[in-house]
Amino acid sequence: MSEENDNVAPTNNENDISMEEEEVTQETAGNETENQDTSRNEIVEKMLKEILEKQKNFETSLVDKLRSVESELQLIRDDLKPKTVTATVPVKADSENTTALNSENKSATMSTTGKHFILKHVFKDVSNMKENVDHWSEAEEHYGVKWRMYVCRKKEHLQLFLFCSKPMDTVNWSIETQQKGVFISNRVKNKVKECIQQVFDKKTPSWGWMKFIEWAVLEKDFFVDDKLTAEFHVKIEKTAGIYKDNLRNFDETMEEFSDVVLIFLAVHSSYFKALFLGQFQESMKCEIKLTGIDADDFQNYLELLYGDNSIDEFTVEGLLLVADMYDTPLVIGKCEEFLLEKSKKTLKKKLQLSMKYHLEALNKQCRKEIKSIADIKSVLPGDIRDLDSSITTEFLEIALSIQ
Repeated sequence: MSEENDNVAPTNNENDISMEEEEVTQETAGNETENQDTSRNEIVEKMLKEILEKQKNFETSLVDKLRSVESELQLIRDDLKPKTVTATVPVKADSENTTALNSENKSATMSTTGKHFILKHVFKDVSNMKENVDHWSEAEEHYGVKWRMYVCRKKEHLQLFLFCSKPMDTVNWSIETQQKGVFISNRVKNKVKECIQQVFDKKTPSWGWMKFIEWAVLEKDFFVDDKLTAEFHVKIEKTAGIYKDNLRNFDETMEEFSDVVLIFLAVHSSYFKALFLGQFQESMKCEIKLTGIDADDFQNYLELLYGDNSIDEFTVEGLLLVADMYDTPLVIGKCEEFLLEKSKKTLKKKLQLSMKYHLEALNKQCRKEIKSIADIKSVLPGDIRDLDSSITTEFLEIALSIQ
């Protein structure tokens, strides 16, 4: 019995030792597992901190970008606000003006049909303008001629002038105009002065008002962030020496072919078809007077219909005006082709013409070239109301996509 006990006892001790070793091993394994879990938690915690930090930086960057977009969009919204020209109380014309017939603030007298355009500019840092220093707008091309405006401080007044650049290399040229100068205010009525007849030529390339507005009034009512918004509304009545020589005669020497000319016009223009072949009273007259167009523009229009190449940088806008007035698709198509393939006019001018005369291919080409906010600002017209709603929306989409 004792031997058995002796024999058994050592076996039990061995088991006890084995169990203790197993417990130690399990405890060690548990510690290792706990250490691994702790290490894993630290890694996860570190990763979460990094993710949170990146998210925080991303949110900050996103907010900055959104603020930048909002700032740019606000500038565009400001430009897109329609400006209303309102006449002020009439006063006597300035004695310093030239002998051209003038009237003050007759905003309803100047027709916007025919060759009409608006020149707009925002003068900056106006309060620091020094006396006798001219401040110029950029040149804009309208009907083949470049126009600019400028202001100049003279003691207690600010002068406003319109300048006509010499067209081509012609020696004798003249442009008869009506014009209206406007200072825009968001606090009082706009300051408006009007000249009902003025001729620009080699001797008189600029014209304006020596005392357009008192400086004290300007500072009080017309400065916005030290900026002054000015406009010139111009109607071209008659031109001479601007365009090339005529390629074909359509005067009394063509009398024996007059019926052919009329039929030719009727074929290409729904307007003339109704006028010559319809039931209108004018169709019975031997002579029909066409109003609201320039004689040179109509000459170029007839030449183009007869197959002569009368389109160039100087004539294309006048041609479009006549062709649109008389509904002549052939002429409109040739003008659009010239603007698409040959013209060196600015993007702003091409876009303006595409919208005014519904030139879809030209409009599409122009939109493809607008790729930045700077491009958007560069093509905004003098009168923002000339922009249709579709392109205004597209401008906003471009601004958002850029950011």
